[in-house]
Amino acid sequence: MLIEKACQQDYKRIYQLYCAAFPWTERKPFSRICRNCRKGKMEMWGIKEDTEFLGFFVCAVYEEIVLIDYFAVMPSKRGRGVGSQALKLLAEIYPEQYIFLEIEPENKKASNALQRIRRKKFYLRCGFQETGILWDMYGVPMEVLCYQKQLTLNQCEKMYRYLYGRFWFLPIRRISHAHSQNSDIT
Repeated sequence: MLIEKACQQDYKRIYQLYCAAFPWTERKPFSRICRNCRKGKMEMWGIKEDTEFLGFFVCAVYEEIVLIDYFAVMPSKRGRGVGSQALKLLAEIYPEQYIFLEIEPENKKASNALQRIRRKKFYLRCGFQETGILWDMYGVPMEVLCYQKQLTLNQCEKMYRYLYGRFWFLPIRRISHAHSQNSDIT
C-alpha cells in the first residue's frame, strides 16, 4: 500500500467517497478543498494498492501542524487494516509535525452512538491521544485527537486561523478544554 499526492484523475473517486463517507453537515464545498490544495494550504492524498483506490486523506499543513481534515477508506476495505496502515504511512510523511484530527464526541444519546465509540477507539489504537479540546465547528461539536505529540490549544487555534482566516474563524468556538464522555452534546 502507498499514499501519493492526488492528481486530477483521482478527484472524481475522492469526491464520490467524500460524499458517501461524510454527512453533509461536516462537508466543506469540494471546490474550496481543491482551491486550498492549489494554494498550498491543503494536500490531498490518495491511498492505493497498486492501481486500486482504497481511500484518501485531505490535510491542512501549516508550519509544524497538520490537520487531517478528512480521512476515509472505501467501505469494502474497512476492517482490514487499511486505515491503520494508511495512518502510519501518513505519519511517516509528516514525522516532525503535530498531527491532529476532529471526531464527533461520544454521546450515548446520539443516533450514531456506536459509530462514534468505534471511531474513537480506532484512532486511540492507532496512536492518537485525547486532548480535552472540544469545538463547535459551524454548529457541529467535534473532539480533537492528536497523534503521539500533545497538541496545545494555541496550536489548534493557529491552524484554524490559517485555514479559515478571520472571516471563517468566527463560526468556530471552543466548547471546552476538557469534556466528559457523558456530555449531552449531539
